[in-house]
Amino acid sequence: MTRHTAGRHRGAALIALLALIGLVAVALVLGVAKAAADRSARDRLTAAALGKAVEALVARAANDANRPGSLPCPDTDNNGSAELFAGANCPSYIGRLPWKTLDLPDLRDGDGERLWYALSPVFRDYPPGVNSDTAGQLQVTGMMPATNVIAIVFSPGASVGSQNRDSAGENVVSNYLEGENANGDSTYSNAPRTDTFNDQLLIVTSDDLMPAVERRVAREAKTCLSNFAARNLGRFPWAAPLSSVTYDDSNGTLAGRIPAVLDDSGGSGLPSPAWSPASPPGAGTVTWPSSSGSVTTPCFGAGTWWDRWRDLLLYQVAGPYAPSPIGACPADCLTVNGVGSVTAVVAVAGRAFSASPTQARPSSTVADYLETDPASGVNNASAGSSKAFARAPVSATPAANFNDKIECIHLANLLPCGP
Repeated sequence: MTRHTAGRHRGAALIALLALIGLVAVALVLGVAKAAADRSARDRLTAAALGKAVEALVARAANDANRPGSLPCPDTDNNGSAELFAGANCPSYIGRLPWKTLDLPDLRDGDGERLWYALSPVFRDYPPGVNSDTAGQLQVTGMMPATNVIAIVFSPGASVGSQNRDSAGENVVSNYLEGENANGDSTYSNAPRTDTFNDQLLIVTSDDLMPAVERRVAREAKTCLSNFAARNLGRFPWAAPLSSVTYDDSNGTLAGRIPAVLDDSGGSGLPSPAWSPASPPGAGTVTWPSSSGSVTTPCFGAGTWWDRWRDLLLYQVAGPYAPSPIGACPADCLTVNGVGSVTAVVAVAGRAFSASPTQARPSSTVADYLETDPASGVNNASAGSSKAFARAPVSATPAANFNDKIECIHLANLLPCGP
């Protein structure tokens, strides 16, 4: 073999070797890319499952008939249903998401695992209930730390380390969650994923949960007031002064809290109703109609959701629609978002602000509950004298210093008061 021929063979071998190396590199790159794509697809499934779970928890809190804002106990035996109370408490405040109780499909994360769920004990569905000012009792450390957390939904991901997920270990928290998330206290971790930690979580805060609950409370109050007016010549009761500890209506009071006691309104010439939850009323006496879904419980009755929300539930009636009419509409009616001829308004205060504005509760000062709408400049706290309210769009992100929920009753059922 000549030197020229040998060199040609070595060159061909080198080319073949480089080609092989190239093929291996391409295979490795493709393998890494496929693994990344698979991980991304699993992450999308996980994110969707976590989002659906949080939406269901918010809906459950808003629709609870007895304690708006409360949430079910975790599922500790993997049957999809919330556990019953052990005395006054959930058997555990961490377990799987009770997907059946929440009327969800069998949600799974991207690794095929059911979601887990931690709950602040005070938000359990047990008396006395919660309201806008109730703080969550959980906290999260690590990435995007948070305090006053109401609930957390977890994707446990694939098993890591010595986690045993067979039938003997399927209800043990540490076989699904890792580190701070598995020790049973009130602090949880949102750390980066590693070979020994792969939990992903989505938290539920007051700002996530309470706006929908507050709107529900406002709508419930609006329905009760509408039903009262429908059987009392279109008129509404006097309000209870904010200083009243008995929530007793006061003759001539147009703005305050919704009254529990209706003695002054009944003495203003309104007809006696045909219905009473306890006994036939006396002459000239009025009572609240029944609450939604009940024929025996009156609106705003003791022992109902009103007990926890009554301080945050403010009310104003237009003078022409008070028990003893004052003035005439439209001049003496209320306005909401610039629309006049509003006969009554309910405002549910969101959580108290600690600064700008500073709100201290309980209080007999309206400004400790209602604020100025930054979009329109209308101050709901001065509506008692100005007769003007502002209602933010339901879909809008709440402003940092304005969280009033407004429902109103309009003569012609027009927006923003219409259904």
